[in-house]
Amino acid sequence: MAKFIFTLAFALLWSSAGFAENPFIGHWKVDPAKSQLTGSISSIAAAGPDTWTFHEDGYSWTIKADGTPQSTPFGDDTAMKVVGAKAWQFTNTSHGRLLGTETWVLSADENTIKWTIAGQKENGEPFSATGVMKRVAGKSGFEGTWETTEVQMTFTEVDIAANGDDGITVTLPEDGTTYSLKFDGKEYPEHGPRLPSGMTVSATRTGARTVKAITRLNGKPFDEEEWEVSPDGTTQTYTQYTIGSPKPAIVILHRMDTP
Repeated sequence: MAKFIFTLAFALLWSSAGFAENPFIGHWKVDPAKSQLTGSISSIAAAGPDTWTFHEDGYSWTIKADGTPQSTPFGDDTAMKVVGAKAWQFTNTSHGRLLGTETWVLSADENTIKWTIAGQKENGEPFSATGVMKRVAGKSGFEGTWETTEVQMTFTEVDIAANGDDGITVTLPEDGTTYSLKFDGKEYPEHGPRLPSGMTVSATRTGARTVKAITRLNGKPFDEEEWEVSPDGTTQTYTQYTIGSPKPAIVILHRMDTP
């Protein structure tokens, strides 16, 4: 459910000259209090006995809750189980590797879902994240339309290094996500243990401190992004417009090194 979290990306200032030419280069830390990750819309519909269809960010997939790995549009597999009258569990894997386990719990009044995801970082340390979805349509059970109202991120730091004269390499050290690109509008692959295969990003500079980027999944636009560094170089604002979501996700990052 919170996959969009794994696609939010921005890292290591090499010199003052490098900062002047490319203000994105540096080591950044997420400010969760000022970031806004809510507003994503998802829907769930029954599709047969113990079977449900999920729709999110312009993608749909159907899963039978029999505990067997089944493919999703994002290049990974999920095994779904009904573990209680108001609880579902999803075990997410990619090429046999465990990505994380999600547990969804429906509230007593059936108007909210709280999800928890747990897994292991690339360095072996455990990670966890939580989120809450509020019902906006439907009357009972998990079926209906849901809006994300709370999200806890799974990473806190982002490294951005120079990639030639006009490009960057982005790394999320806690998550293992990385990609290198040039600001030439061409598509470059993203890599990460929890990213779907076939995900690419392209970017162009729109100003001295601004960039427009597009993330695609197997050639289909997944989101549009705007990156902006403040005039003093200490704050970066990442705005993500995901297909099918009425509100953008906004991540605020503060520089941890000196421009």
